[in-house]
Amino acid sequence: MSNSRSRLFGECLAEVVGTFSLILIGEGVGAAAVLIGTYDPVGVALVWGLAVIIAVYMVGGVSGAHINPAVTLAFAAYRKFPKWKIVPYIVAQTAGAFLGAAAVSFWWREFWQPAANRFGVTIGQPGSQRLMMVLCCYYPNPGSVGTGPQDIAKVSTGTAFVVETTLTMLLLMAIMALGDDRNPQAPKSNLTPLLIGVVVAALVALGGPLTMTGMNPARDFGPRLFAYFTGWGHVALPGPRGNEWWVYILGPSCGGLLGGAIYEWGIRRWLTQPAS
Repeated sequence: MSNSRSRLFGECLAEVVGTFSLILIGEGVGAAAVLIGTYDPVGVALVWGLAVIIAVYMVGGVSGAHINPAVTLAFAAYRKFPKWKIVPYIVAQTAGAFLGAAAVSFWWREFWQPAANRFGVTIGQPGSQRLMMVLCCYYPNPGSVGTGPQDIAKVSTGTAFVVETTLTMLLLMAIMALGDDRNPQAPKSNLTPLLIGVVVAALVALGGPLTMTGMNPARDFGPRLFAYFTGWGHVALPGPRGNEWWVYILGPSCGGLLGGAIYEWGIRRWLTQPAS
Protein backbone atom coordinates (compact mmCIF):
# COMPACT_ATOMS: atom_id res chain seq x y z
CA MET A 1 0.00 0.00 0.00
CA SER A 2 1.43 3.37 -1.03
CA ASN A 3 2.01 6.04 1.59
CA SER A 4 -0.84 8.17 0.23
CA ARG A 5 -3.29 5.26 0.29
CA SER A 6 -2.12 4.19 3.73
CA ARG A 7 -2.58 7.73 4.99
CA LEU A 8 -6.05 7.94 3.46
CA PHE A 9 -7.03 4.67 5.12
CA GLY A 10 -5.96 6.05 8.49
CA GLU A 11 -7.82 9.30 7.91
CA CYS A 12 -11.00 7.48 6.87
CA LEU A 13 -10.75 5.17 9.86
CA ALA A 14 -10.48 8.25 12.07
CA GLU A 15 -13.59 9.70 10.41
CA VAL A 16 -15.47 6.45 11.05
CA VAL A 17 -14.43 6.47 14.71
CA GLY A 18 -15.11 10.17 15.17
CA THR A 19 -18.56 10.06 13.58
CA PHE A 20 -19.41 6.84 15.44
CA SER A 21 -18.55 8.57 18.72
CA LEU A 22 -20.59 11.63 17.78
CA ILE A 23 -23.69 9.57 17.02
CA LEU A 24 -23.30 7.19 19.95
CA ILE A 25 -23.15 10.07 22.42
CA GLY A 26 -25.57 12.49 20.76
CA GLU A 27 -28.22 9.98 19.76
CA GLY A 28 -27.69 7.97 22.92
CA VAL A 29 -28.75 10.95 24.97
CA GLY A 30 -31.56 11.53 22.48
CA ALA A 31 -32.75 7.98 23.18
CA ALA A 32 -32.77 8.67 26.91
CA ALA A 33 -34.77 11.85 26.31
CA VAL A 34 -37.37 10.29 23.99
CA LEU A 35 -37.72 6.78 25.40
CA ILE A 36 -37.67 7.48 29.14
CA GLY A 37 -37.70 11.29 29.46
CA THR A 38 -34.37 11.65 31.23
CA TYR A 39 -33.18 14.82 29.45
CA ASP A 40 -34.91 18.01 28.36
CA PRO A 41 -34.14 19.71 24.99
CA VAL A 42 -31.49 21.97 26.53
CA GLY A 43 -29.73 18.99 28.05
CA VAL A 44 -29.77 17.19 24.70
CA ALA A 45 -28.30 20.27 22.97
CA LEU A 46 -25.50 20.52 25.52
CA VAL A 47 -24.59 16.86 25.14
CA TRP A 48 -24.49 17.14 21.33
CA GLY A 49 -21.98 19.94 21.85
CA LEU A 50 -19.96 17.74 24.19
CA ALA A 51 -20.11 14.91 21.65
CA VAL A 52 -18.54 17.16 19.03
CA ILE A 53 -15.80 18.25 21.45
CA ILE A 54 -14.93 14.64 22.29
CA ALA A 55 -14.91 13.51 18.65
CA VAL A 56 -12.75 16.41 17.48
CA TYR A 57 -10.17 15.98 20.22
CA MET A 58 -10.18 12.23 19.63
CA VAL A 59 -9.46 12.11 15.88
CA GLY A 60 -8.65 15.66 14.83
CA GLY A 61 -4.92 15.00 14.79
CA VAL A 62 -5.36 12.31 12.13
CA SER A 63 -8.18 13.38 9.82
CA GLY A 64 -8.95 16.93 10.88
CA ALA A 65 -12.17 15.57 12.43
CA HIS A 66 -14.53 16.73 9.72
CA ILE A 67 -17.14 14.14 10.92
CA ASN A 68 -19.58 15.95 8.62
CA PRO A 69 -19.83 15.94 4.80
CA ALA A 70 -20.76 19.64 4.87
CA VAL A 71 -17.39 20.38 6.49
CA THR A 72 -15.57 18.18 3.98
CA LEU A 73 -17.21 19.93 1.03
CA ALA A 74 -16.51 23.39 2.42
CA PHE A 75 -12.88 22.56 3.19
CA ALA A 76 -12.43 21.16 -0.31
CA ALA A 77 -13.86 24.35 -1.77
CA TYR A 78 -12.09 26.90 0.45
CA ARG A 79 -9.31 25.26 2.47
CA LYS A 80 -7.40 23.23 -0.14
CA PHE A 81 -8.63 19.89 1.16
CA PRO A 82 -7.84 17.42 -1.66
CA LYS A 83 -10.93 16.88 -3.78
CA TRP A 84 -10.06 13.25 -4.41
CA LYS A 85 -10.59 12.62 -0.70
CA ILE A 86 -14.16 13.94 -0.66
CA VAL A 87 -15.92 10.67 -1.51
CA PRO A 88 -13.83 8.46 0.82
CA TYR A 89 -14.37 10.88 3.70
CA ILE A 90 -18.13 11.07 3.15
CA VAL A 91 -18.42 7.29 2.87
CA ALA A 92 -16.44 6.93 6.11
CA GLN A 93 -18.60 9.51 7.89
CA THR A 94 -21.81 7.82 6.76
CA ALA A 95 -20.47 4.42 7.82
CA GLY A 96 -19.56 5.78 11.25
CA ALA A 97 -23.03 7.26 11.66
CA PHE A 98 -24.63 3.97 10.56
CA LEU A 99 -22.60 2.06 13.15
CA GLY A 100 -23.34 4.62 15.84
CA ALA A 101 -27.07 4.29 15.19
CA ALA A 102 -26.75 0.50 15.32
CA ALA A 103 -25.08 0.76 18.73
CA VAL A 104 -27.75 3.12 20.10
CA SER A 105 -30.53 0.91 18.78
CA PHE A 106 -28.95 -2.17 20.37
CA TRP A 107 -28.34 -0.51 23.73
CA TRP A 108 -31.97 0.61 23.93
CA ARG A 109 -33.52 -2.43 22.25
CA GLU A 110 -35.77 -3.27 25.23
CA PHE A 111 -37.21 0.25 25.38
CA TRP A 112 -38.54 0.76 21.84
CA GLN A 113 -41.76 -1.28 22.09
CA PRO A 114 -42.80 -0.04 25.55
CA ALA A 115 -42.31 3.53 24.32
CA ALA A 116 -44.35 2.76 21.18
CA ASN A 117 -47.14 1.38 23.38
CA ARG A 118 -47.00 4.45 25.59
CA PHE A 119 -47.22 6.82 22.62
CA GLY A 120 -49.88 4.71 20.91
CA VAL A 121 -47.93 4.19 17.68
CA THR A 122 -46.81 1.19 15.64
CA ILE A 123 -43.14 1.02 14.75
CA GLY A 124 -42.70 1.73 11.05
CA GLN A 125 -46.14 3.28 10.66
CA PRO A 126 -47.18 6.96 10.45
CA GLY A 127 -46.66 8.66 13.78
CA SER A 128 -43.76 6.44 14.80
CA GLN A 129 -41.36 9.23 13.88
CA ARG A 130 -42.11 10.22 17.48
CA LEU A 131 -39.69 7.37 18.29
CA MET A 132 -37.60 7.37 15.14
CA MET A 133 -36.48 10.91 15.96
CA VAL A 134 -33.95 9.23 18.26
CA LEU A 135 -31.94 8.23 15.18
CA CYS A 136 -32.74 10.72 12.41
CA CYS A 137 -34.33 14.10 11.82
CA TYR A 138 -37.85 15.27 11.01
CA TYR A 139 -39.52 18.62 10.58
CA PRO A 140 -41.05 19.92 12.72
CA ASN A 141 -39.69 18.14 15.79
CA PRO A 142 -42.19 15.30 16.44
CA GLY A 143 -41.59 15.39 20.18
CA SER A 144 -42.04 19.13 20.58
CA VAL A 145 -44.68 19.88 17.93
CA GLY A 146 -46.44 16.58 17.17
CA THR A 147 -46.98 14.20 14.27
CA GLY A 148 -50.54 14.94 13.12
CA PRO A 149 -51.31 16.58 9.74
CA GLN A 150 -51.87 19.97 11.36
CA ASP A 151 -48.62 19.65 13.29
CA ILE A 152 -46.60 18.65 10.23
CA ALA A 153 -48.04 21.55 8.24
CA LYS A 154 -46.52 24.08 10.65
CA VAL A 155 -43.08 23.72 9.00
CA SER A 156 -42.99 23.50 5.21
CA THR A 157 -40.29 21.80 3.18
CA GLY A 158 -39.05 25.20 2.03
CA THR A 159 -38.81 26.46 5.59
CA ALA A 160 -36.97 23.32 6.70
CA PHE A 161 -34.50 23.66 3.84
CA VAL A 162 -33.82 27.31 4.70
CA VAL A 163 -33.41 26.52 8.40
CA GLU A 164 -30.94 23.69 7.73
CA THR A 165 -29.04 25.79 5.22
CA THR A 166 -28.79 28.74 7.61
CA LEU A 167 -27.79 26.69 10.64
CA THR A 168 -25.03 24.91 8.72
CA MET A 169 -23.90 28.21 7.22
CA LEU A 170 -23.39 29.58 10.72
CA LEU A 171 -21.62 26.40 11.80
CA LEU A 172 -19.09 26.55 8.94
CA MET A 173 -18.48 30.24 9.43
CA ALA A 174 -17.67 29.54 13.08
CA ILE A 175 -15.44 26.55 12.27
CA MET A 176 -13.47 28.52 9.70
CA ALA A 177 -13.12 31.54 11.94
CA LEU A 178 -12.01 29.51 14.95
CA GLY A 179 -9.42 27.62 12.93
CA ASP A 180 -8.07 30.58 10.98
CA ASP A 181 -4.51 31.59 11.92
CA ARG A 182 -5.15 34.99 10.32
CA ASN A 183 -8.01 35.68 12.70
CA PRO A 184 -6.79 37.56 15.80
CA GLN A 185 -9.92 36.45 17.65
CA ALA A 186 -9.23 32.74 17.09
CA PRO A 187 -8.21 30.77 20.19
CA LYS A 188 -4.47 30.81 20.82
CA SER A 189 -4.21 27.22 22.09
CA ASN A 190 -6.03 23.94 21.50
CA LEU A 191 -9.38 25.38 22.58
CA THR A 192 -10.87 25.33 19.07
CA PRO A 193 -12.76 22.02 19.52
CA LEU A 194 -14.23 23.26 22.79
CA LEU A 195 -15.56 26.42 21.16
CA ILE A 196 -16.91 24.51 18.15
CA GLY A 197 -18.82 22.33 20.61
CA VAL A 198 -20.31 25.44 22.21
CA VAL A 199 -21.44 26.63 18.77
CA VAL A 200 -23.01 23.26 18.01
CA ALA A 201 -24.90 23.23 21.32
CA ALA A 202 -26.28 26.71 20.65
CA LEU A 203 -27.38 25.81 17.12
CA VAL A 204 -28.99 22.53 18.23
CA ALA A 205 -31.00 24.46 20.82
CA LEU A 206 -31.92 27.10 18.23
CA GLY A 207 -33.13 24.83 15.44
CA GLY A 208 -34.26 21.83 17.48
CA PRO A 209 -38.01 22.56 17.55
CA LEU A 210 -38.14 23.29 13.80
CA THR A 211 -35.89 20.73 12.11
CA MET A 212 -34.08 18.95 14.96
CA THR A 213 -30.91 20.70 13.69
CA GLY A 214 -29.40 18.13 11.36
CA MET A 215 -26.49 20.24 10.02
CA ASN A 216 -24.75 17.04 8.99
CA PRO A 217 -25.82 14.80 6.07
CA ALA A 218 -24.03 11.76 7.49
CA ARG A 219 -25.53 12.26 10.95
CA ASP A 220 -29.00 11.91 9.42
CA PHE A 221 -28.55 9.59 6.43
CA GLY A 222 -26.41 6.91 8.08
CA PRO A 223 -28.94 6.30 10.88
CA ARG A 224 -31.80 6.60 8.39
CA LEU A 225 -30.29 3.78 6.33
CA PHE A 226 -29.84 1.66 9.44
CA ALA A 227 -33.44 2.23 10.51
CA TYR A 228 -34.77 1.39 7.04
CA PHE A 229 -33.04 -1.97 7.06
CA THR A 230 -34.18 -2.80 10.60
CA GLY A 231 -37.93 -2.50 10.25
CA TRP A 232 -38.78 1.19 10.26
CA GLY A 233 -39.66 1.22 6.55
CA HIS A 234 -40.84 4.42 4.89
CA VAL A 235 -40.89 6.30 8.21
CA ALA A 236 -37.10 6.14 8.00
CA LEU A 237 -36.56 6.26 4.23
CA PRO A 238 -37.68 8.38 2.45
CA GLY A 239 -39.56 9.69 5.50
CA PRO A 240 -43.25 10.43 6.19
CA ARG A 241 -43.25 13.34 3.76
CA GLY A 242 -41.13 11.48 1.23
CA ASN A 243 -38.39 14.12 1.17
CA GLU A 244 -36.70 14.10 4.56
CA TRP A 245 -33.80 12.05 3.25
CA TRP A 246 -32.72 14.73 0.75
CA VAL A 247 -33.67 17.83 2.75
CA TYR A 248 -31.13 16.83 5.40
CA ILE A 249 -28.49 16.17 2.74
CA LEU A 250 -28.97 19.10 0.41
CA GLY A 251 -29.74 21.78 3.01
CA PRO A 252 -26.59 21.27 5.11
CA SER A 253 -24.42 20.77 2.01
CA CYS A 254 -25.59 24.08 0.54
CA GLY A 255 -25.28 25.76 3.93
CA GLY A 256 -21.71 24.56 4.39
CA LEU A 257 -20.65 25.87 1.00
CA LEU A 258 -22.48 29.15 1.59
CA GLY A 259 -20.95 29.63 5.04
CA GLY A 260 -17.48 28.94 3.66
CA ALA A 261 -18.01 31.45 0.87
CA ILE A 262 -19.25 34.15 3.23
CA TYR A 263 -16.32 33.70 5.57
CA GLU A 264 -13.70 33.38 2.84
CA TRP A 265 -14.81 36.28 0.66
CA GLY A 266 -16.79 38.46 3.04
CA ILE A 267 -14.73 38.25 6.25
CA ARG A 268 -11.34 36.62 5.81
CA ARG A 269 -10.28 38.89 2.99
CA TRP A 270 -10.22 41.78 5.47
CA LEU A 271 -7.94 39.94 7.91
CA THR A 272 -4.71 41.35 6.52
CA GLN A 273 -2.32 40.22 9.25
CA PRO A 274 -1.71 36.70 10.56
CA ALA A 275 -2.63 36.24 14.19
CA SER A 276 0.36 36.67 16.46
